[in-house]
Amino acid sequence: MTSLLAIEASTEACSVALLHKGRQREDFRLLPRAHTRYLLPMVDQILSEGGIRLGDLDAIAFSAGPGSFTGLRVCAGVVQGLAFSVDKPVVAVSTLQAIAQGQADKLQLNEGDVLLPALDARMDEVYWGEYCYRNGFADPLAADSLRAPESIEVPASNSAAFGFASGWIYAPRFRLGLPLNNINTDVYPRAQAVLKLAVRAYERGDYTSAEHAQPVYLRESVAWQKS
Repeated sequence: MTSLLAIEASTEACSVALLHKGRQREDFRLLPRAHTRYLLPMVDQILSEGGIRLGDLDAIAFSAGPGSFTGLRVCAGVVQGLAFSVDKPVVAVSTLQAIAQGQADKLQLNEGDVLLPALDARMDEVYWGEYCYRNGFADPLAADSLRAPESIEVPASNSAAFGFASGWIYAPRFRLGLPLNNINTDVYPRAQAVLKLAVRAYERGDYTSAEHAQPVYLRESVAWQKS
């Protein structure tokens, strides 16, 4: 039976989740600018509560991005250190897919429903994802992207569509070809959703070594100015 630890720190929220002996547990907290201080203690606590040592895990998963540069660096660094220390593989999960999966698990969805997670990327841009609900999972319809709000188009469709997370504050500038069933900007990625996606990926053999546990920024740098 798979034992897996998941870590998420790509926004103001920070969470860890554990699957061990078929039981799942999660510690989720809103910790703006405090991930460095709390992340490792949260990992230690959830492992202790689950009665498992780090070395007994099959793999360690993390939310790879896109998201906050600082949060992604902290998360990837922690995961690399933990995985190196016990020689365990790493599973990287899209932050946007984790948002979609977390909401899919909360809502009563039909097969084929469309989930549109979006994170505010600052600098008048949006991290944008398009996912479809199939067999209990949010599967990608397109690659995650960094977009100007005006470039986002949701064409008319017979499927229900749902929008989530902070990027939807730009919704008046999106081109929506259909009314969305729900828009909720107060949504954060959670380690529990990362865990669900990572277990499937791990069991499919989709994992890597610790040195390849790299963040996915979608933007080279935020420290530039338009001339």
